[in-house]
Amino acid sequence: MDTDSEESVAHRDAADEIRQHLVMLRGGAPFLSSADALLLVQWLDQGVSVEAVLCALERASEARRRSRSRVPLRLGHARRHLGKVGRPAWRKPPETERSHPLGPLLATLEVAALTDPAVESLASTLAGLEPVPADALLREALREIRSFLQATYAALPSDQQETLRRAAEEELGDLVDMVDAATLGAIIEETARDLFRQRYPWASAATVHMLVET
Repeated sequence: MDTDSEESVAHRDAADEIRQHLVMLRGGAPFLSSADALLLVQWLDQGVSVEAVLCALERASEARRRSRSRVPLRLGHARRHLGKVGRPAWRKPPETERSHPLGPLLATLEVAALTDPAVESLASTLAGLEPVPADALLREALREIRSFLQATYAALPSDQQETLRRAAEEELGDLVDMVDAATLGAIIEETARDLFRQRYPWASAATVHMLVET
């Protein structure tokens, strides 16, 4: 395979990871707008790393939740957050005797698995990841966490998903009267997914980044 082909495959894989992360955060259609697709190509051509974009997307999502944004999350919202990392689950990783970089997270997952069986498989998968190189570990770990969140959310009974959507609507307050129906549906879904992820504070790019880059 020539260098150009290798670069094309790497860009395609990177773009797919970023797209999936965006969909995990907001829900909705599994594709980028033309403007977001062009922006992503520019970032990848400039050497912006996948992990930098994922961290920026999560920061953008959190900032939008606090400000109760009137538009659904787009890749462009991450622009001003590039180069920054959000808040990890812990200010300082808890002590652990494990040599694996994800040791503190694995210990947390083992405790969580006692009351949430869905976490057990994730813990086993993460423990089996090669610790080096660091960037590969970070991306692999986030890929597994993303799959866990998507599958766990999708597996929620319809009444539990509806409860999350009602809670999201209450959190949005009078914003629900300020946007059209299509936009409102997208924002409610995004907020519901955010409320769901708050059940798993360790499931973030910022947390994995802190452990891997420490």
